[in-house]
Amino acid sequence: MDSYRGLRVLHVAGEAVPMVKTGGLADVVGALPVALNGLGVDARVAIPGYRHALRVAEEMGMRWLPGNLTIEAGGMDHSLGVAEVMVSGVPVYLLACEELFARDGVYGPTPASDYEDNARRYAVFAKAALALPGFLTWVPHVVHAHDWQAGLVPALLQRGWGRSLPATRSLFTIHNIAYQGTFWHWDMKLTGLNWSLYNPLQLEHFGKLNFLKAGVVFADRVTTVSQRYAQEIQGEDFGYGLDGVITSHAYKLSGITNGIDHEIWDPSTDPHLPAHYSHRDLSGKRICKQHLQREVGLPEDPNIAVVGVVSRLVEQKGIDFILDAVDPYILAGRMQLVVLGAGEPHLEAQLRNLQGRHADRVCFWHGYNEGLAHRIEAGSDLFLMPSRFEPCGLNQMYSLRYGTLPLVRYTGGLADTVIDVASGEGNGFTFGPMDMGHFSAVLDRALGLYQYFPKEWQRAQRRAMQADHSWARVAMDYAECYREMTWVER
Repeated sequence: MDSYRGLRVLHVAGEAVPMVKTGGLADVVGALPVALNGLGVDARVAIPGYRHALRVAEEMGMRWLPGNLTIEAGGMDHSLGVAEVMVSGVPVYLLACEELFARDGVYGPTPASDYEDNARRYAVFAKAALALPGFLTWVPHVVHAHDWQAGLVPALLQRGWGRSLPATRSLFTIHNIAYQGTFWHWDMKLTGLNWSLYNPLQLEHFGKLNFLKAGVVFADRVTTVSQRYAQEIQGEDFGYGLDGVITSHAYKLSGITNGIDHEIWDPSTDPHLPAHYSHRDLSGKRICKQHLQREVGLPEDPNIAVVGVVSRLVEQKGIDFILDAVDPYILAGRMQLVVLGAGEPHLEAQLRNLQGRHADRVCFWHGYNEGLAHRIEAGSDLFLMPSRFEPCGLNQMYSLRYGTLPLVRYTGGLADTVIDVASGEGNGFTFGPMDMGHFSAVLDRALGLYQYFPKEWQRAQRRAMQADHSWARVAMDYAECYREMTWVER
């Protein structure tokens, strides 16, 4: 399909799989350009040349392009080498600078701490990304900047920093508004932007320089990773202090729900599974359930509901609610619980304690295991995802794809993708207020449907498995957005 042939788009982001990943941003930047290329778009990607990212790229056949970029920030020049690697047919450019990116960490020495010079690192990266088209003699119609790490890109572009890009438009995507890139006000000198822009309507936010606000204010279009999240961030509860800014720019805001890779996450071909199945024949799912019970050391009982969790173990994901709610259902013999993840030490300790009390009904696997994650999705009957907020979420879409009905809070991308079975045409279970009464009630309802109405459960499984959450659909929405911004003919 090449209905958008001729359209050129440069994605600018702080990370992208398979080179570097700290969260869902990397999955999007790794998958969306590939899907766009399938529509005929000439999509390319620019990321920082972190030490680990360069090592991965070298194994994939990376090559260094001749010449360097020289970028000034706060009176200091930085020389950046440009490396290119092809990822599923998409050119990915790694902008490497020894003093800025040759470190063991990505955003900080640990996941819980930041490098003190991140303002300089990502100001230089933003400028280098806009200098890259001139270096390549390739001019994009749209620069698609992702999250705070690329937040300066729309501001620099609009203010003429990318001199070789006078007609290029910008689109800015907010993946998680909780992370904004806020810095000391004197870091304005690193941006190369005029100090007059440091005001409450543009770059200043409560006395600090805010990179994410820069992206929102100066981009031609702004998107978030789900339709519901686009509404939520305009309110005080989810806006993290930027709700007023988002609301004032709502005229250019829209939500496009992320997709998943239907080739990697496909129960009919998944190499991680002991048996394959589809919505037409669910018999392989029963084998997957039996195998999962055996693998994690739980009794092989086809009648008890296996409830899965694959998650970062943090309170944002509602792990504390799960811990507080499941005891009665485990004691009553209504469910087994399988949890895969790592995170906050006190939640990990509580999960170990829960496993100690119910060794024959609970398995907690600490860390991450890709194969086991697939087998939990396939072998579980119900998947818990009671997030306090969720910009998009991926695991609920994996669960739908695998016929494992998700139980989610009605928020963000969870609300966009999961429809309660009470509607008669649903594919999972939802609850609203974040309190134990509502969560326990929906968990009881889900386990009751599994136990007493197996035919209705199977109908919901088949509906779930037939939903289209592919990147091809998402890419079409973005391509239309690009075309509207630039009026490039089909």
